[in-house]
Amino acid sequence: MAYTPPVFKTNPVSQTTAGNTQGSARASNFGNLRVDGSRNAMAGSLGNFMQTIDAAGTPVASPVTVNTTQTLKVPTNATQITIISTTNAVQVSEDSTQSAYFTLPAGIPWVFDCANMVNIYLKTASSTVVNFLFYCI
Repeated sequence: MAYTPPVFKTNPVSQTTAGNTQGSARASNFGNLRVDGSRNAMAGSLGNFMQTIDAAGTPVASPVTVNTTQTLKVPTNATQITIISTTNAVQVSEDSTQSAYFTLPAGIPWVFDCANMVNIYLKTASSTVVNFLFYCI
């Protein structure tokens, strides 16, 4: 299968940040970091609250049973996701074809950055329960 590049969120960085004017060098934004609701650069922010459902029209709630594949729609304000599979390894990817992926062993929590992502794809060879939570700003 061919690799399909992920779809990123549109306009992830504000062009105007606190302390700057439109078109300035954006000195207080340290190279186009994501900005929070007050337009301040988020340097090392882990989020303000957690969310255990995705942003799909019919939300997927944690824990979710993954029989073969599962798509999680990343909430607009999410910065990170923690994923842990209970019984079997699960493949985590930004690619819907799963041609490139990270294999997450069972029982090991892992944190992934997802601020500019739209979807996260999960795949497993056999059924497993996957717990996840988004860190949101």
